[in-house]
Amino acid sequence: MSWECISYWIEHHPGLASWVQAVGSIAAILAAIWIASRDSRIRRNAEAESRKNALVRAEAAVKEATLRVRLAIDVLKDSVPPFQTEVISIGLSQSLQHLTEVVSSDGVNSAIHTQLFLTRVAVEDVALFVNMITPERNWNESTRLSVQKRLNGIESAHAALVAM
Repeated sequence: MSWECISYWIEHHPGLASWVQAVGSIAAILAAIWIASRDSRIRRNAEAESRKNALVRAEAAVKEATLRVRLAIDVLKDSVPPFQTEVISIGLSQSLQHLTEVVSSDGVNSAIHTQLFLTRVAVEDVALFVNMITPERNWNESTRLSVQKRLNGIESAHAALVAM
C-alpha cells in the first residue's frame, strides 16, 4: 500500500479526520492521567521514605541523648573534678546539636517533632543542672530527682518514637 492510496482513502472519507482527532485526544488524556498517577505514586513513596528515615534519625538522636543523661547521672553521684563536668556538659551540648539537626531535617512530621522537642527541653534542663555544679557544691537529692524525671521524659519520648 502506497502513500498515494492512503492519502486518497483519507480524502474521500471526510469524517475520518474528526475520528482520528478524537482518538488522539483520548489517548493524550489517558497518557496524562497515567503520568500524573505515576508521579503521584513516586512522590508518596519518597515522602514515606523520608518520614521513615526521619524516624530512624530521631530514634538515634534521642537514644544518644538518653545515654548522655544517664552518664551524667552516674558520674555525678559523687564529687567530681571540674574537667569531668566540662566533658559531660560538652556531651550534652552535642546531644542538643544532634536533636536540632534532626528537627530541621526532611520527613519530620508533628508527632516526631513533638518527641524531639520534649527531649531537647529535657536535655537543656540537665545541661543547666550540670552547669550549676561547682567544686564546692554538687547535686543535692532534689536536683538528682529532677534530673531523673528529665531522664524518664527522654526515655518516654524514645519509647513513643519506637512505637511509631
